[in-house]
Amino acid sequence: MEEITVERLMSTDLVTIETGAAAAEAASRMLETGVNSILVVDDDRRLAGLITGRDFVSLVRQNEPQDTSVVDAFMTTDVLTVSLDDSVSELAEPTEQGYTHLPVVDGDGTLVGMVSTTDFTAYVSGKR
Repeated sequence: MEEITVERLMSTDLVTIETGAAAAEAASRMLETGVNSILVVDDDRRLAGLITGRDFVSLVRQNEPQDTSVVDAFMTTDVLTVSLDDSVSELAEPTEQGYTHLPVVDGDGTLVGMVSTTDFTAYVSGKR
């Protein structure tokens, strides 16, 4: 198989939310769009964190469902990212470790896309 880059596979139709937003707003946006994770960005669109469905389970378990927490309080901040020119073969280790979505950032750390196992499957099947 030819060597392909992340830029060729990534999705650019991203579901994001700003730092400081209410957790309830993030949950609503995830439900409306049908995604399992939402990217948290700062004012410059730099990746600040990632929230997954698992993070919400943790939040509800620790607090009341009507909690007024902001996304910054429970998002994952140590997010594994990839760059536009990384090769898909470099994604083998993260996927073996259970990562199914990896945010894509440019050289300045600005969020530009997301690559997922679904993107790779679509490419291999010829749909991309």
